[in-house]
Amino acid sequence: MNNGKDVILSNVLSSICDKKDFLILHELDRNARASYSEIGKKTRCSPEVAFYRVKKLEEAKIITQYQLMINLAKLGIIQFKIYLKLQHITSAKLEEIINSFKSKPEIKWIVSCSGTWDLLLALETLSISQVERLTNEVLTQSHGFVHTHAVSILTRASVLNRGYLAGKKDVATAREVYHEAEPVAIDALERKILIALSANARSSIMELSRKLKTTPRTIMYRIKGLVDKQIITGYKIALNYEKLGVKFYKLNISIDNPNSEGHASLTRYLARHPNALTFVTVLGGWQLEPEFEVFSEKEFQDILTDLKDRFHDIIKQVDVITITKEHKFVYF
Repeated sequence: MNNGKDVILSNVLSSICDKKDFLILHELDRNARASYSEIGKKTRCSPEVAFYRVKKLEEAKIITQYQLMINLAKLGIIQFKIYLKLQHITSAKLEEIINSFKSKPEIKWIVSCSGTWDLLLALETLSISQVERLTNEVLTQSHGFVHTHAVSILTRASVLNRGYLAGKKDVATAREVYHEAEPVAIDALERKILIALSANARSSIMELSRKLKTTPRTIMYRIKGLVDKQIITGYKIALNYEKLGVKFYKLNISIDNPNSEGHASLTRYLARHPNALTFVTVLGGWQLEPEFEVFSEKEFQDILTDLKDRFHDIIKQVDVITITKEHKFVYF
């Protein structure tokens, strides 16, 4: 990690966690089900110290969730996003609308944001016709308060390791969360396992066994099967951005000639950037939706300037969305 980054980490986190904690967060982000022995080996500490530090990070609510990642396409699921620009709305009414969205099972991600859009929803369904129905339901629930809206449909998405936590890029272990594939049938127990792991991806085999009323051996066998079928693609952590001093930005990028070598080069650039959280391609008014985590606005502006300079010949427009609050987030 360069000296500039070390200074940023020291200034932001010295009162919260140290460099060893960063390394532990990095390892949990790579694999949230890693054992304390595995974490200790990777971060050069004992399993007991790894256990103690992870518990401290949980108690401090720096780690807010252990998340399951699955390839939604393997289950025949379509994910799409609805962007809302609001008007004539009070904070109380906005909270009421957000709470009504939270209760809708098809809505998996809800965030408040600033910039081009005020509210962003990610939804999952099984057919294109349902995309229209669900979009209309969202617009009906917020009728009179929406100035404009847009919809994008996911075509491919990867979750990237948070390389910036340890000064690494870790491109090779990016996890697919949407990649075109033939749907695979799963049974009732497998679905229950996915739901349980979505609630807490670090649940032990024994905990899952008790909860689902089956043997640990069966749980282990079924999880292995879901991994082998490439339905489960990994496990990661959710972080408390406010406590960590992290800023979360989303870009909607419109490009010329999606089939060009320049586009392929842009794709590689985004996939290898240590501050990139996701790489996403969509159908909609733009083609790319990468997300970035940084420690300062200047750091993000430097990334944005570099991106525009490198790919000025193919980038038509970049809309910057600052994610200000996450209200709901589940993968499945």
